[in-house]
Amino acid sequence: MESRCQCLTTKRFPNYIFLILIGIILILLIVVIVVATKKSSSSSSKGNEEEDVSKLTPFERYKKAEKYLYIWEYFTPDYIIKMCQEHHFTRVYLSIGCIATFWEDYYSKGKFPASGEIGSLDYETFIKKLNDINVEVELVTFLEKGGGDDFSNVDRVDTVANMVKELATRVRIKALHFDQESSRSSIENLLKMYMRVDKIFPVSAILRPFYLNTKLSDHKDKFTDQTFYESFSDCETFVDAIMKITKYTDLMAYNQDYTVVEKYMEKLKVINSRHTNNEAKNIIEIGMNAPPDDTLHQRYVEDKDKFFNFVYDMSKKYNGITIHYYEEWYQTLYCTWPKTSIPYDGGEPKECTYTSI
Repeated sequence: MESRCQCLTTKRFPNYIFLILIGIILILLIVVIVVATKKSSSSSSKGNEEEDVSKLTPFERYKKAEKYLYIWEYFTPDYIIKMCQEHHFTRVYLSIGCIATFWEDYYSKGKFPASGEIGSLDYETFIKKLNDINVEVELVTFLEKGGGDDFSNVDRVDTVANMVKELATRVRIKALHFDQESSRSSIENLLKMYMRVDKIFPVSAILRPFYLNTKLSDHKDKFTDQTFYESFSDCETFVDAIMKITKYTDLMAYNQDYTVVEKYMEKLKVINSRHTNNEAKNIIEIGMNAPPDDTLHQRYVEDKDKFFNFVYDMSKKYNGITIHYYEEWYQTLYCTWPKTSIPYDGGEPKECTYTSI
């Protein structure tokens, strides 16, 4: 009897293995089918999205694009909120003023500029409103008015960075953005400033177009600290050096030609691919009061649809695009400077007669 049981067990055992193998094969088939279905669905969804977008007007396409908005003053905060929602701005660069301008009365005393100086709400309240609609915030500042080469009071950035760090415990702030457009002669001071700020709070750096092709090695003699210079021996351009020590960079793509602007963006993308620690974005100038060679304002006036398509295409290709800046963009679209005495307009852009202010 014992030998018979052993015989039966021995005969049945291979059947169990066979059933297990069948089960494994079925599971693998199910996984393959699910993955293939998801890919097909994703591809179909992408195709449908592209088809849907092609049916939209250029302005509707522009509104769908991933965009960010530069804001120098916010005396009309409710308009900004509405514009972010209607135009799909998912990040704002919000000015907290020039450090030198507000140093004596505010920053030296541990206070941000008061309401009425640069906006109609205190920063915490306004940032909270932006947070509530899922808009990211970078706070914008710079050291001195009249250019980016005066670093005589650079130690003041520590105070401002610490204030932003403390504010960020109550509201969401992505970075402290420096609109410090320094010349070639100040690259050492600029890099040292970014390094000291980044030790306190994530720093976002503005880039000028000529930074893209300016070789760091050609400006070795501008460095008073050669040991510091050698720490960037692996950096080819000014942009490489800035990206090495910052978390975020934003190229101010000054030009009135679409082709040139896109070349800037492509060059930035190539350089940024060498720096996994840094997120790079592009800013286009649309101001009617900017130097004509630096702004796309006239291109907008000539052909609105082409401009809106350009914004959409560049946003898709380069992972978002920033418009500089809110007040002039509102006026460009709706023919009037945003004022609380005039109701928020919104909607389709108007036909305007533009007069510089």
